[in-house]
Amino acid sequence: MKRITLILTLICFAAMFALPASGALFTDFEGFDSFEQAGNPVYNFDEPGDYWVGAWDSGSDNGCVITAEIVDGKGYGGSKALALSEDGNSNVGTYIFATDKNKIRTNHAGANYLRVWCDFTGMGFRKANFGVADSNGCLFTTDEVDGAWECEFYYLAEGSDEWVTMTHGDDGCFGDAQDSDVYGFKGWFAFPLKDFTIRSNANWEALDPDTPCDPSDIAGVYLFWDYSDITTDIGSVFYIDHIEFVEDYKSPLPGAEPAEDTAAEEPEVVPEQELATPDAPAADTAAAAAAPQTADAIAWAATVALLSGGGAALLKKRR
Repeated sequence: MKRITLILTLICFAAMFALPASGALFTDFEGFDSFEQAGNPVYNFDEPGDYWVGAWDSGSDNGCVITAEIVDGKGYGGSKALALSEDGNSNVGTYIFATDKNKIRTNHAGANYLRVWCDFTGMGFRKANFGVADSNGCLFTTDEVDGAWECEFYYLAEGSDEWVTMTHGDDGCFGDAQDSDVYGFKGWFAFPLKDFTIRSNANWEALDPDTPCDPSDIAGVYLFWDYSDITTDIGSVFYIDHIEFVEDYKSPLPGAEPAEDTAAEEPEVVPEQELATPDAPAADTAAAAAAPQTADAIAWAATVALLSGGGAALLKKRR
Protein backbone atom coordinates (compact mmCIF):
# COMPACT_ATOMS: atom_id res chain seq x y z
CA MET A 1 0.00 0.00 0.00
CA LYS A 2 2.79 2.43 0.85
CA ARG A 3 4.47 1.64 -2.45
CA ILE A 4 1.35 2.50 -4.47
CA THR A 5 0.84 5.71 -2.49
CA LEU A 6 4.44 6.75 -3.21
CA ILE A 7 4.02 6.05 -6.95
CA LEU A 8 0.83 8.12 -7.09
CA THR A 9 2.52 10.99 -5.27
CA LEU A 10 5.47 10.98 -7.67
CA ILE A 11 3.16 10.95 -10.69
CA CYS A 12 1.19 13.91 -9.34
CA PHE A 13 4.33 15.95 -8.65
CA ALA A 14 5.76 15.17 -12.09
CA ALA A 15 2.55 16.37 -13.71
CA MET A 16 2.48 19.55 -11.63
CA PHE A 17 6.03 20.62 -12.43
CA ALA A 18 6.42 19.46 -16.03
CA LEU A 19 7.17 22.18 -18.56
CA PRO A 20 3.95 23.14 -20.37
CA ALA A 21 3.91 22.37 -24.09
CA SER A 22 3.89 26.08 -24.94
CA GLY A 23 6.70 26.87 -22.50
CA ALA A 24 7.14 28.49 -19.11
CA LEU A 25 7.25 32.22 -18.52
CA PHE A 26 10.28 33.87 -16.95
CA THR A 27 8.69 37.34 -16.99
CA ASP A 28 6.36 39.45 -19.11
CA PHE A 29 6.93 42.54 -16.90
CA GLU A 30 3.24 42.69 -15.97
CA GLY A 31 3.51 41.67 -12.33
CA PHE A 32 6.00 44.25 -11.02
CA ASP A 33 4.72 46.76 -8.45
CA SER A 34 8.16 48.35 -8.72
CA PHE A 35 11.26 47.60 -10.77
CA GLU A 36 14.37 48.07 -8.67
CA GLN A 37 18.08 47.77 -9.34
CA ALA A 38 20.27 46.27 -6.63
CA GLY A 39 23.50 44.28 -6.62
CA ASN A 40 25.21 42.10 -9.21
CA PRO A 41 25.44 38.52 -7.91
CA VAL A 42 27.47 37.35 -10.93
CA TYR A 43 30.55 39.50 -10.44
CA ASN A 44 30.06 41.20 -7.06
CA PHE A 45 28.30 38.34 -5.21
CA ASP A 46 25.63 40.81 -4.09
CA GLU A 47 21.99 40.19 -3.35
CA PRO A 48 20.11 40.87 -6.58
CA GLY A 49 17.22 43.18 -7.20
CA ASP A 50 14.89 42.96 -10.16
CA TYR A 51 17.64 44.06 -12.54
CA TRP A 52 21.19 45.30 -12.89
CA VAL A 53 22.85 47.27 -15.71
CA GLY A 54 26.50 48.22 -16.14
CA ALA A 55 29.66 46.81 -17.66
CA TRP A 56 29.20 43.71 -19.77
CA ASP A 57 32.09 41.75 -18.27
CA SER A 58 32.31 42.92 -14.66
CA GLY A 59 30.23 44.32 -11.83
CA SER A 60 31.26 47.93 -12.39
CA ASP A 61 29.82 50.95 -14.16
CA ASN A 62 30.33 51.17 -17.92
CA GLY A 63 30.77 54.96 -17.94
CA CYS A 64 27.35 55.76 -19.45
CA VAL A 65 23.89 56.44 -18.10
CA ILE A 66 21.86 53.31 -18.86
CA THR A 67 18.08 53.47 -18.59
CA ALA A 68 16.01 50.37 -17.89
CA GLU A 69 12.33 50.88 -17.12
CA ILE A 70 9.02 49.12 -17.56
CA VAL A 71 6.68 51.03 -19.87
CA ASP A 72 3.07 50.56 -20.93
CA GLY A 73 1.88 49.68 -24.41
CA LYS A 74 5.25 48.83 -25.97
CA GLY A 75 5.27 45.08 -25.47
CA TYR A 76 3.80 42.03 -27.13
CA GLY A 77 0.19 42.73 -28.09
CA GLY A 78 0.36 46.23 -26.60
CA SER A 79 1.34 45.01 -23.14
CA LYS A 80 4.10 46.26 -20.84
CA ALA A 81 7.72 45.92 -21.90
CA LEU A 82 11.23 46.64 -20.66
CA ALA A 83 12.61 49.76 -22.38
CA LEU A 84 16.42 49.96 -22.66
CA SER A 85 18.73 52.76 -23.79
CA GLU A 86 22.00 54.51 -22.92
CA ASP A 87 23.40 57.99 -23.44
CA GLY A 88 26.69 56.75 -24.94
CA ASN A 89 27.89 53.73 -26.85
CA SER A 90 29.75 51.55 -24.39
CA ASN A 91 29.13 47.83 -24.12
CA VAL A 92 26.22 47.15 -21.77
CA GLY A 93 25.48 44.17 -19.56
CA THR A 94 21.77 43.92 -18.71
CA TYR A 95 20.50 41.37 -16.19
CA ILE A 96 16.95 40.53 -15.10
CA PHE A 97 16.94 38.47 -11.91
CA ALA A 98 14.52 36.13 -10.19
CA THR A 99 14.08 37.05 -6.53
CA ASP A 100 11.89 36.02 -3.61
CA LYS A 101 10.06 39.32 -4.02
CA ASN A 102 9.24 39.16 -7.74
CA LYS A 103 8.63 35.39 -7.60
CA ILE A 104 10.00 34.76 -11.09
CA ARG A 105 10.21 31.06 -11.85
CA THR A 106 13.73 29.57 -11.88
CA ASN A 107 13.13 25.91 -12.79
CA HIS A 108 12.64 25.45 -16.52
CA ALA A 109 13.61 21.78 -16.74
CA GLY A 110 12.85 20.37 -20.17
CA ALA A 111 13.33 23.68 -21.99
CA ASN A 112 15.59 23.82 -25.03
CA TYR A 113 15.22 27.47 -26.05
CA LEU A 114 15.04 30.98 -24.67
CA ARG A 115 12.24 32.74 -26.55
CA VAL A 116 11.73 36.49 -26.26
CA TRP A 117 9.72 39.21 -28.01
CA CYS A 118 11.74 42.26 -29.10
CA ASP A 119 11.09 45.57 -30.84
CA PHE A 120 14.17 47.02 -32.54
CA THR A 121 12.24 49.57 -34.63
CA GLY A 122 14.57 52.32 -35.84
CA MET A 123 17.69 50.85 -34.25
CA GLY A 124 20.20 48.04 -34.47
CA PHE A 125 23.27 46.64 -32.75
CA ARG A 126 26.95 46.41 -33.52
CA LYS A 127 27.00 43.26 -31.39
CA ALA A 128 24.53 41.70 -28.97
CA ASN A 129 23.93 38.33 -27.34
CA PHE A 130 21.68 36.70 -24.77
CA GLY A 131 22.58 34.43 -21.88
CA VAL A 132 21.52 33.23 -18.45
CA ALA A 133 22.93 33.21 -14.92
CA ASP A 134 22.46 30.40 -12.41
CA SER A 135 21.99 30.45 -8.64
CA ASN A 136 25.77 30.19 -8.09
CA GLY A 137 26.43 33.39 -10.04
CA CYS A 138 27.84 31.54 -13.05
CA LEU A 139 27.11 33.19 -16.40
CA PHE A 140 26.41 31.32 -19.64
CA THR A 141 26.25 33.11 -23.02
CA THR A 142 26.63 32.53 -26.75
CA ASP A 143 29.58 34.93 -26.61
CA GLU A 144 31.76 32.05 -25.43
CA VAL A 145 31.15 29.95 -28.55
CA ASP A 146 33.22 32.31 -30.73
CA GLY A 147 32.60 30.37 -33.93
CA ALA A 148 33.57 26.99 -32.46
CA TRP A 149 30.36 25.61 -33.96
CA GLU A 150 27.46 26.96 -35.97
CA CYS A 151 25.44 28.94 -33.48
CA GLU A 152 21.98 29.47 -34.95
CA PHE A 153 19.08 31.52 -33.68
CA TYR A 154 15.60 32.04 -35.05
CA TYR A 155 13.38 35.03 -35.83
CA LEU A 156 9.63 35.28 -36.40
CA ALA A 157 8.60 38.71 -37.71
CA GLU A 158 5.41 40.16 -36.29
CA GLY A 159 2.50 39.17 -38.52
CA SER A 160 4.43 36.31 -40.12
CA ASP A 161 4.02 32.58 -39.57
CA GLU A 162 7.46 31.60 -40.88
CA TRP A 163 10.50 31.34 -38.63
CA VAL A 164 13.77 32.44 -40.27
CA THR A 165 17.09 30.85 -39.33
CA MET A 166 19.98 33.22 -38.63
CA THR A 167 23.52 32.64 -37.33
CA HIS A 168 25.67 34.28 -34.68
CA GLY A 169 29.00 35.52 -35.96
CA ASP A 170 32.50 34.41 -35.03
CA ASP A 171 32.30 36.40 -31.79
CA GLY A 172 29.16 34.59 -30.65
CA CYS A 173 26.97 37.64 -31.24
CA PHE A 174 24.35 38.96 -33.62
CA GLY A 175 24.46 42.46 -35.13
CA ASP A 176 25.80 44.27 -38.16
CA ALA A 177 29.42 43.54 -37.19
CA GLN A 178 28.55 39.83 -37.12
CA ASP A 179 26.80 39.52 -40.51
CA SER A 180 23.45 39.04 -38.73
CA ASP A 181 21.96 42.53 -38.68
CA VAL A 182 18.63 42.84 -36.84
CA TYR A 183 18.04 46.53 -37.56
CA GLY A 184 14.33 47.34 -37.35
CA PHE A 185 13.31 43.79 -36.47
CA LYS A 186 10.12 43.37 -34.44
CA GLY A 187 8.84 39.99 -33.35
CA TRP A 188 10.02 36.82 -31.65
CA PHE A 189 13.57 35.56 -31.26
CA ALA A 190 14.59 32.09 -30.06
CA PHE A 191 18.03 30.96 -28.90
CA PRO A 192 19.11 27.33 -28.22
CA LEU A 193 20.12 26.86 -24.60
CA LYS A 194 22.84 24.42 -25.66
CA ASP A 195 24.73 27.44 -27.03
CA PHE A 196 24.68 29.30 -23.70
CA THR A 197 28.07 28.14 -22.43
CA ILE A 198 30.05 29.06 -19.33
CA ARG A 199 31.86 32.40 -19.39
CA SER A 200 35.47 32.00 -18.37
CA ASN A 201 35.59 34.96 -15.98
CA ALA A 202 32.28 34.03 -14.29
CA ASN A 203 32.96 30.31 -13.84
CA TRP A 204 32.73 30.10 -10.05
CA GLU A 205 32.07 26.34 -10.03
CA ALA A 206 35.14 25.43 -12.13
CA LEU A 207 33.00 23.92 -14.88
CA ASP A 208 34.60 22.49 -18.00
CA PRO A 209 34.88 24.88 -20.96
CA ASP A 210 31.80 24.85 -23.21
CA THR A 211 29.59 23.57 -20.40
CA PRO A 212 26.02 24.65 -21.23
CA CYS A 213 23.55 26.12 -18.80
CA ASP A 214 21.17 24.00 -16.74
CA PRO A 215 17.53 24.88 -17.58
CA SER A 216 16.43 23.81 -14.10
CA ASP A 217 18.57 26.56 -12.53
CA ILE A 218 17.87 29.92 -14.22
CA ALA A 219 18.37 32.74 -11.72
CA GLY A 220 18.68 35.52 -14.31
CA VAL A 221 18.52 36.40 -17.99
CA TYR A 222 21.40 38.38 -19.50
CA LEU A 223 21.70 40.62 -22.54
CA PHE A 224 24.95 42.13 -23.83
CA TRP A 225 24.52 44.94 -26.36
CA ASP A 226 25.87 48.11 -27.89
CA TYR A 227 24.46 50.35 -30.58
CA SER A 228 25.38 50.02 -34.22
CA ASP A 229 27.74 52.87 -35.07
CA ILE A 230 26.47 52.74 -38.67
CA THR A 231 22.68 52.84 -38.42
CA THR A 232 21.68 53.86 -34.91
CA ASP A 233 21.57 57.12 -32.98
CA ILE A 234 22.89 57.28 -29.44
CA GLY A 235 19.99 57.14 -26.99
CA SER A 236 17.75 55.01 -29.22
CA VAL A 237 15.26 52.97 -27.20
CA PHE A 238 14.43 49.32 -27.79
CA TYR A 239 12.01 47.00 -26.04
CA ILE A 240 11.98 43.41 -24.86
CA ASP A 241 9.03 41.48 -23.49
CA HIS A 242 7.68 38.06 -22.64
CA ILE A 243 10.87 36.21 -21.83
CA GLU A 244 10.12 32.49 -21.67
CA PHE A 245 11.76 29.09 -21.86
CA VAL A 246 10.28 26.55 -24.27
CA GLU A 247 10.89 22.99 -25.37
CA ASP A 248 10.23 23.85 -29.03
CA TYR A 249 10.69 27.40 -30.34
CA LYS A 250 7.82 26.81 -32.79
CA SER A 251 5.38 25.96 -30.00
CA PRO A 252 2.22 28.13 -29.86
CA LEU A 253 2.87 31.75 -28.98
CA PRO A 254 1.29 33.27 -25.87
CA GLY A 255 -2.41 33.80 -26.47
CA ALA A 256 -2.41 31.73 -29.67
CA GLU A 257 -4.63 28.71 -30.12
CA PRO A 258 -2.80 25.46 -30.99
CA ALA A 259 -3.06 24.53 -34.66
CA GLU A 260 -5.89 22.13 -35.45
CA ASP A 261 -5.10 18.65 -36.76
CA THR A 262 -6.68 18.82 -40.22
CA ALA A 263 -6.14 15.10 -40.68
CA ALA A 264 -8.24 14.23 -37.65
CA GLU A 265 -11.60 12.59 -38.18
CA GLU A 266 -14.74 14.66 -37.85
CA PRO A 267 -16.07 14.41 -34.28
CA GLU A 268 -19.26 12.50 -33.72
CA VAL A 269 -22.29 14.78 -33.54
CA VAL A 270 -24.03 14.37 -30.20
CA PRO A 271 -27.81 14.94 -30.15
CA GLU A 272 -28.75 18.19 -28.49
CA GLN A 273 -30.79 16.46 -25.81
CA GLU A 274 -27.66 14.60 -24.70
CA LEU A 275 -25.61 17.80 -24.42
CA ALA A 276 -27.77 19.30 -21.70
CA THR A 277 -30.06 17.62 -19.21
CA PRO A 278 -31.74 19.01 -16.07
CA ASP A 279 -29.09 17.21 -14.02
CA ALA A 280 -26.13 18.20 -16.22
CA PRO A 281 -26.50 21.67 -17.82
CA ALA A 282 -24.38 22.49 -20.86
CA ALA A 283 -21.06 24.22 -20.12
CA ASP A 284 -20.71 27.93 -20.80
CA THR A 285 -18.05 27.60 -23.49
CA ALA A 286 -17.51 31.35 -23.74
CA ALA A 287 -16.73 31.59 -20.05
CA ALA A 288 -14.43 28.58 -20.27
CA ALA A 289 -12.51 30.13 -23.15
CA ALA A 290 -12.16 33.38 -21.23
CA ALA A 291 -10.68 31.59 -18.21
CA PRO A 292 -7.98 29.17 -19.40
CA GLN A 293 -6.30 29.15 -15.99
CA THR A 294 -9.51 27.89 -14.39
CA ALA A 295 -9.87 25.25 -17.08
CA ASP A 296 -6.30 24.15 -16.47
CA ALA A 297 -6.95 23.90 -12.76
CA ILE A 298 -10.01 21.72 -13.39
CA ALA A 299 -7.98 19.52 -15.72
CA TRP A 300 -5.28 19.04 -13.09
CA ALA A 301 -7.92 18.27 -10.47
CA ALA A 302 -9.49 15.70 -12.77
CA THR A 303 -6.08 14.13 -13.41
CA VAL A 304 -5.31 13.88 -9.72
CA ALA A 305 -8.80 12.46 -9.07
CA LEU A 306 -8.33 9.80 -11.74
CA LEU A 307 -4.93 8.88 -10.38
CA SER A 308 -6.31 8.70 -6.85
CA GLY A 309 -9.23 6.58 -8.07
CA GLY A 310 -6.86 4.24 -9.83
CA GLY A 311 -4.81 3.98 -6.68
CA ALA A 312 -7.91 3.19 -4.63
CA ALA A 313 -8.86 0.42 -7.06
CA LEU A 314 -5.39 -1.08 -6.85
CA LEU A 315 -5.46 -0.93 -3.06
CA LYS A 316 -8.83 -2.69 -2.98
CA LYS A 317 -7.53 -5.42 -5.27
CA ARG A 318 -4.43 -5.97 -3.12
CA ARG A 319 -6.53 -6.31 0.00
